[in-house]
Amino acid sequence: GYDSVHLACDVELGGTDQLFNLMVGRDLMKEFGKRPQVVMTTPILEGLSARFEDGHIVGDKMSKSLDNYVGVAEKPDEQFGKLMSISDPLMWRYYELLSEQPTAEIARLRADCDSGALNPKVAKVRFAAEIVARFHSAHDAREAEARWEAQFSQKEVPDDMPEFTLAAEDGGLWLPKAMALASLCKSNSDGRRLIDAGAVQVDGHKVSDVKASLAAGGIYVIKAGKRAWARVSVR
Repeated sequence: GYDSVHLACDVELGGTDQLFNLMVGRDLMKEFGKRPQVVMTTPILEGLSARFEDGHIVGDKMSKSLDNYVGVAEKPDEQFGKLMSISDPLMWRYYELLSEQPTAEIARLRADCDSGALNPKVAKVRFAAEIVARFHSAHDAREAEARWEAQFSQKEVPDDMPEFTLAAEDGGLWLPKAMALASLCKSNSDGRRLIDAGAVQVDGHKVSDVKASLAAGGIYVIKAGKRAWARVSVR
């Protein structure tokens, strides 16, 4: 907390995980005869791979080092695609912390999704477009949405595909093994065969390399054959 003394801060901002250090800074400032700083904290945003278990969010905070983040300088398509990859329950946490929509409007959207009156995908598209427009432009957001729809929705990606959280090995997970663990094929060898046959897609892109792997911290939509789908989170 001594940096608060050195900087003679009036106000210091930080995440809730830094509250102890910030408060120590206040105490130290008093000891050195300075007016203690005002402390303001914000909740920590969970990363893209976070999930809900028993009503609670489980997962690491958003971090570039964990590769579970959306970069403010990323291209519109990257931002849009990453935000569309989060789970439906996690979407409301992102709305709460990132959206500039009124709280009442967010509550209405959530109620409509919970009642079945609104497809959660519609709410997620709206959120992703809002964030892209903030860092780029409304035009870029519309273009990113259109390209995402062309890549995924028009290829009939199911909304209710099974979801799997798989453990990474040395920073990633070999794709054939991930497919086997996600019940998309019978074995690693069967996964290799499907890739060789050109029957495997990851996030809408055909995979031809049997050595391909999924990087840790990412969420991937995998299609094997004509009708087998899974959403895989590698942690």
